Amino acid sequence: MKLSRGELPPIAKKHMTPELPKGKSLQDIFADFIRYLFDSAKAFINECEPMGEALWKSHEHSIDLILSHPNGWEGHEQEFLRKSVVRASVFTEQEALSRVSFVTEGEATFNFCVTNTVSGELLDVVFFLLNYYETCSDCSF
Repeated sequence: MKLSRGELPPIAKKHMTPELPKGKSLQDIFADFIRYLFDSAKAFINECEPMGEALWKSHEHSIDLILSHPNGWEGHEQEFLRKSVVRASVFTEQEALSRVSFVTEGEATFNFCVTNTVSGELLDVVFFLLNYYETCSDCSF
């Protein structure tokens, strides 16, 4: 089956609802999801790490959020996400300005590959060699 650009496959259409739940805005849904993720991370650390509760309490006021978003998103969409974090009661408006950062999906994917794959190890070698040769070319012998 060939789909035209922007067309959803039938299985996706079957499971999607055409409208938001009554009384819920898109920002409410994002806030609920962010709250869920934050609470889940806290529960995981508290339950699975030795001394997890103490660890969480010692760092909870210095936690920063880094949210990834589609490559085409800019200031307006980032502000929407930042407001969702505030609505989720993760941070105050003032805290969100300094503790919420954004990275594009492309940057997040690249970072993951560089730090977690064999290809990333090869890239580290390439970056090292490039930096080495650049440094050597700046030296006078």
